[in-house]
Amino acid sequence: METDKVNNPHKLPFLTKFFYGFGSLAYGIKDNAFNYFLLFVYVQVFGLSPDLAGLAILLMLVIDAISDPLIGYYSDNMKSRWGRRHPFMYFSAVPVAISFFLIWDPPDNLTQSQLFWFLLIVGAIIRTAITIYEIPSNALGPELSKDYVERSSLLSYRYWFGWWGGLAVWNSLWIFVVYSTYTGTQDARFVADTWMTYGLVCSPIMFLAIVVTALGTHRHIKDLHSPEIQRKTPKVIFSELYETMTVSKNYIILFIAMIMMGVAGGIATNLTLYFYSFFWEFTPLNILTIGLSLFLAPLVGLVVSPLLANKFGKRNGAIILFATSLTVENGVIALRLLGLLPDNGSPIVLGAVLLFHFIGVATSVISFTTLNSMVWDTVEEVEIKTGRRMEGTLLAARSFAAKCMSGAGAFAAGLILTYSAWPKNAAPGQVDETILFNFGFTAITASIILWSISLFTISLVTTTKESHQEKLSELNYIED
Repeated sequence: METDKVNNPHKLPFLTKFFYGFGSLAYGIKDNAFNYFLLFVYVQVFGLSPDLAGLAILLMLVIDAISDPLIGYYSDNMKSRWGRRHPFMYFSAVPVAISFFLIWDPPDNLTQSQLFWFLLIVGAIIRTAITIYEIPSNALGPELSKDYVERSSLLSYRYWFGWWGGLAVWNSLWIFVVYSTYTGTQDARFVADTWMTYGLVCSPIMFLAIVVTALGTHRHIKDLHSPEIQRKTPKVIFSELYETMTVSKNYIILFIAMIMMGVAGGIATNLTLYFYSFFWEFTPLNILTIGLSLFLAPLVGLVVSPLLANKFGKRNGAIILFATSLTVENGVIALRLLGLLPDNGSPIVLGAVLLFHFIGVATSVISFTTLNSMVWDTVEEVEIKTGRRMEGTLLAARSFAAKCMSGAGAFAAGLILTYSAWPKNAAPGQVDETILFNFGFTAITASIILWSISLFTISLVTTTKESHQEKLSELNYIED
């Protein structure tokens, strides 16, 4: 049976996919930093209490809840000689780079209250700035291709650049930490200058990534949708926002699922360095070893995911892979809590964590790609019901849900640390066993509950390849 042809009857050129994906380096670096480092650094290095650090990162999410859909909406309705998306992308590059550097170099001798406000204000600036880039940039995808399969391919480039870019910076940091630790007198992960250097290195990379994607996709502007210019009152704007985000049942389901997953994932990522440093007592070299191994993790998912998608569909394939990730990531912690692993320092412990984490990452990276592709597939469903193409508004869900990882996830992680009576100025090997047990048990309990709710929610999605093709046909996007 001949494959249906859509607006572009051929696969997208490699360079289009490359440039579209390349900009995700900026978002990957920001996500990696906020999800894995921010809470740890502000608590363990800069001395902010866990509850205040978690609260500051959570409050950034309140600003995101307003800014994300608004930026998406204005991106959808922008009319300029540079199209709907590119003005936002070009504008974001400088504020992203400057604010990202500043957050890793707070002024000295701040009080707890002052450090809280510094984290909140600078963090809110960078998250808004990266949103100005990420939502319009992400919204280019459904416009570049309407094909069910090609969209997944396009997203793979975006996720791979985001994942590998963030991971490359992660490993570069730990190479620096390993070197500085061996040549100095103190573990460099607990030294403020390490993180100032981190911000200084990352900022120009993020600037370059954004500019390259904007310039690399600029030639497609003439082929993209251009909206009619309409004067709208604030009441009409918010009415359209509400309609766009609520008219599709599948979109609502995916939005809820992604937020729950964001919180669950955020607990894990924000506590990763606490697990590595205190629960497992890994050295910087151990952490670097795990990080280097994860470059290969998506390759496993790349093989397994298409097999599951072809056999079970996007929805069921994502559920299977997410369930696998949930089981292995929490399973290795449970083994330690049950006393089934050797003492820390044994190579068996490092091997077990590396293996289980490798499997968890391999399955979750591809699953999130599939999940975002499912959100893309709601664009035409909403267009049929509203008569408007609102990619930016709809894809604000992905941006907001991702920020839940460092927002609500960080807040929950801070509460877990506070509940566990985490000691101030904790040092590896000197945290009480009871505190570590409560810490690990509370973390995996919260993770299992949130992930279980998320997987059940995803199971309610009804979109299939066939139903998507029917919507394209109804909109006359399929050529004979």
